[in-house]
Amino acid sequence: MTAGTHLAGAALTASLLRGFGVEVGLLEGLALAWGSVMPDIDTTTSGPGKFLRPLSGFLERRFGHRTLTHSLPFLLLLALLLLPLHGANPSAYWAFLSGYLSHLLLDTLNVNGVPLLWPWRLMFWFFPAREWRIRYASPQEATLALGLALSGFALYPVSGDGFDTAFRRLVASPETAVVDYLQWRDRWEVWVEMRGFNRETQEPLEGRYRVVEALGREGVLVEDELERLLAVSRDGQVVAYRVRAVRGERVVLREYRVDLSGRLLSDLLQALPRSARRVWITGEARPATPPPPLVPPVGTYPRVEASENPPRLRFHAARPQDLAPLSGLYLQAGSAVVRAQFRPGEEGELYLPDLPQAPSVHPLVFSLPSLSGLLVRPGDRVAEGEPIARKVDEAPLADLRDQAEAKRGEAERLEGEVARLEVRCRAEREALRAELSRLEDQAGRLRYLVAQGAEAPLRLAEAEARLEEARGRLTRLALDCAAEGARLEASLREARLAEERLRRRLARAEEAQLVRSPVAGRVAEVKVRDLRPGEVVVEVVIQSEKKTP
Repeated sequence: MTAGTHLAGAALTASLLRGFGVEVGLLEGLALAWGSVMPDIDTTTSGPGKFLRPLSGFLERRFGHRTLTHSLPFLLLLALLLLPLHGANPSAYWAFLSGYLSHLLLDTLNVNGVPLLWPWRLMFWFFPAREWRIRYASPQEATLALGLALSGFALYPVSGDGFDTAFRRLVASPETAVVDYLQWRDRWEVWVEMRGFNRETQEPLEGRYRVVEALGREGVLVEDELERLLAVSRDGQVVAYRVRAVRGERVVLREYRVDLSGRLLSDLLQALPRSARRVWITGEARPATPPPPLVPPVGTYPRVEASENPPRLRFHAARPQDLAPLSGLYLQAGSAVVRAQFRPGEEGELYLPDLPQAPSVHPLVFSLPSLSGLLVRPGDRVAEGEPIARKVDEAPLADLRDQAEAKRGEAERLEGEVARLEVRCRAEREALRAELSRLEDQAGRLRYLVAQGAEAPLRLAEAEARLEEARGRLTRLALDCAAEGARLEASLREARLAEERLRRRLARAEEAQLVRSPVAGRVAEVKVRDLRPGEVVVEVVIQSEKKTP
């Protein structure tokens, strides 16, 4: 065969290689072209022989044309010698060997045949009948070369994504879209050109949609222009008549497997890589408390499914904004796969630190007159015994506070009376003592005068009677002051004890209106369980860490 025929065969081989996944660029094309004409290096009349005349002359004299270089053992030897090329550029390596093999196969169409097992001189032909074989430089060879070249050019655009992909595009079913998505998603955005209808809304669907996840073998999950999730399969939510996968721009897709046990959902959201263009989360978790009901838009596939009995959460290609309303949930068990899509060169990492100790959960359910009594929010850290809520019912507290203040006022009044009594009694005692001293002096003078006979004994008796009366009045004053002081002191002690009792009752009432944390830890979740007339039932979940023994 002529060099032109072999180069035409190389063009067809390039398309075939592309169709089977070998990248064919400029370097690979040159290697393929050189390999397709290199077997003719064993003759000085060929193009390669003229280029490398000393080597071609030696091979022609030593072995002859169509002998050593046209054999499969020599091709195997070349494959071994060129293994370093495989390490540097695998595509160029396989392109060269494929071009070389195409030369040998085309030469089997020639009337002279090829000794593929040289030095065993058995000749091989493609056609058993001689009249079917092609003569060198004949019109039949020109026709063959033209057919090879046209076939190569025709297959080249089809082979760009591979023959298997071309076949799947021809079939255009949801199952073939799954295969394409799984093959391409690590390196490209994947879209589907789809035509079908939504079974729930009965509206026709046609257009281009981004694929976000495979739905088993049967179909794919796609996003529309509003980023609503749709399940596409033959008999699914969206019934597809025709689905053809196409590649978009180049991206890098990273997958992270995450254990969610003992964590808040907000921990996962905070750990997501910030440089990611898009993030999808798929998984299942068991929260400590029933999640709120979630209703997806009509005609869409739910990104988050929630059930209350038992508490369950399921994520289907959920975005961070879909999980944000649930960020305060504490997850007792669960796992997820996070798929993050980056622009090439902007890859990031998901960092979710390990929990140092196994956490425990303490749900507290209590009622409040209103939500204004809550003192904590999700994520707050609390100490053991720290108040987390207060029942803002001021009526009983105000009544006790008023009674305590009244008793305090009464005690202050009694203290004033005691002080005034002491002042009065002291003044009266001093006055009586002064009078008693005067009467004693008077009685002493009269007693002297009576002894001298200067006064009558009757006046002495009257003076002594007045002296005894004054002494009696002083004694009665002391008794009356002591009795009144004792009475006032008793009333004062009673008032103070009553005030202390009321203060203690007020403290107990205030303490009864406080809800304290039983453990030290972090507030994992705060949610309203029930609404009643004048009352709100609240549940606070506190996540604590078990103490190491």
